[in-house]
Amino acid sequence: MTLRRVLMVGSFDPTFGRNRQIVRLAAMAGWDVTQRSVSAWGDDKVAAARSGRVLTALRAAVAYVRLAGIVCAAAVPGRRPDAVLVPHPSQIDGVLVGALCKAFRLPVAIDYFVSLHETAVTDRGLVKPTSLVARLLERCDAWAPRLADAIIADTPQNADEFSHRTGTLRGKWHVMWVGADPQLFKERPDVTVEARSVLFYGTYIPLQGIEHIVCASLAMPRDWHVKLIGNGQLRGEIESLVAELRAPVELIDQVPEAELSKHIASATVCLGVFGSGEKTQRVIPNKVFQCMAVGRPVVTADTPAVATLGSAVERVPSADPSAIVAAVQKLIDDPMRCEALGQRARLAFIERFDDAALAPTFAKVLSSVADDAIDLPPITVMARLRQPFIERALAVARPQSILEVGAGQGATGARLSRSARYVGVEPDMASATVAAARLARVERADFRMGGIERVASDETFDMVCAFEVIEHIADDAEALRSWTNHLSPDGHLLISVPAHTKRFGASDRAVGHFRRYDAVDLERLMSGLGFEIVERWSYGAVGGHLLEAVRNIVIACRGGNVDESAAVADKTAASGRLFQPNSRTAGSVAAMVAAPMRLAQRPFSAGHFGVGWVVLARRKRGTV
Repeated sequence: MTLRRVLMVGSFDPTFGRNRQIVRLAAMAGWDVTQRSVSAWGDDKVAAARSGRVLTALRAAVAYVRLAGIVCAAAVPGRRPDAVLVPHPSQIDGVLVGALCKAFRLPVAIDYFVSLHETAVTDRGLVKPTSLVARLLERCDAWAPRLADAIIADTPQNADEFSHRTGTLRGKWHVMWVGADPQLFKERPDVTVEARSVLFYGTYIPLQGIEHIVCASLAMPRDWHVKLIGNGQLRGEIESLVAELRAPVELIDQVPEAELSKHIASATVCLGVFGSGEKTQRVIPNKVFQCMAVGRPVVTADTPAVATLGSAVERVPSADPSAIVAAVQKLIDDPMRCEALGQRARLAFIERFDDAALAPTFAKVLSSVADDAIDLPPITVMARLRQPFIERALAVARPQSILEVGAGQGATGARLSRSARYVGVEPDMASATVAAARLARVERADFRMGGIERVASDETFDMVCAFEVIEHIADDAEALRSWTNHLSPDGHLLISVPAHTKRFGASDRAVGHFRRYDAVDLERLMSGLGFEIVERWSYGAVGGHLLEAVRNIVIACRGGNVDESAAVADKTAASGRLFQPNSRTAGSVAAMVAAPMRLAQRPFSAGHFGVGWVVLARRKRGTV
């Protein structure tokens, strides 16, 4: 059997634990991994951020030119990987790699291990919140996942938070726990446990709440041995605090990762993190998994993320030194309880977080990215201009079920079904035949030939969609009213329509349009239905104007569909098939043409300059 190939590319450190984990899991899942790392920041990223910024910028520029060359070379037929993966740190790399992969139709996933903006601004204080660098990092944090086909996070809480911050579909996010390297972190029967010893190790960042451990040590019996291992951002402050309080703790410099398991195995109790910040609530740090893997009892802050570990760890309130002391005291005073907790931790690690447990999840992520690239039908250039705003609307509404009226040939439906259970209806037999074949392969999709009558009267959905449909209907308000009868009370209506009545012309008549819409028309239409507009985006600025000009020329040169005597229904049916890419090659060309147009339209999305609208609406409160 031929191995599937994944190209792991970026400015990543191949020796970083998370990146080593990805390589291990990919190999276990039967993927052939090619690593191409370029050095953009040097060995010490923090030092590079604090000083030598001109040199760092020059080095990064050269590195990203090389990175672009690697991706372009990977797009050559015969060398194309089944998937591209951008590992941590992925966001800056992900913008460049993601854009190129979109242009070359290479499926791409990113490991969104941390937010660069949150790390550099909030955690490390490397840059000022109002600085240009901070704004750039925030943009990269948002753009990278929008360009990716799949995003990996380390906890469900981070996936929820980052999908919300970046305005991306939660369905694109996958959770892969951090785990621990099984070659380094395992049971150590050769190591003797030191009685009444308490261990913390880390990188001295704010979320770890090391100051609470220092304060807790003041209430611990003097025969306990409290060790803090590591270096980092707050090491100096912690040293000063220890000296000021005369805290009975031993500060030890960072040790090689290969030696950590010996320190863990020799500790009676290991400590996790205790910070009270928002980020602490979403993460399970490496050290917790590593200590579980070695089979030692862990005391750590009780957060939504850590709660998923259940009884495998001892949980205490955040930022509470007295709670830390009490929890450790219970374990040290009861050796059987202490060892039982360590055994539960080890068992939970083997069952849920060991490489063997995580490999199937990672295989599913890679396969979904590669298979989506194969299975997603091509869409028109204009549809590609709409798609970012459809995805934003889905990110806002977060529907669990979607009904699409006028599904056409099913290309958009295949994309919607990645976010929620999907039902699509299409009355045109020619388009419906294509849609039925396409959506039959999609697990969560239910396609029905016909109109809204194919939806049972008691079927309701979290979202009802219609893209470029209501302009073909004489009584658009009545059509929307009948469709929204199938909308759940808190559901959303999502439509797209051509913009600006003054642009109505021969090409609109040729494809069966009754009208185009000004912003005020949409407000009036929604208000008449008892709906309010939540979001309205203008799409197709610049590129859409060019496309409409070309379309006018093409339609004028085509005889049948320009016949003024042709029935509107016939024109409408034919419009759903007009300009549809009929091959993967045509779809690739459409993607490449659309890529710069999508960038060009972005500054105008909040205005009125585009050629179409995407509108997200909901019922006015109190009207259900």
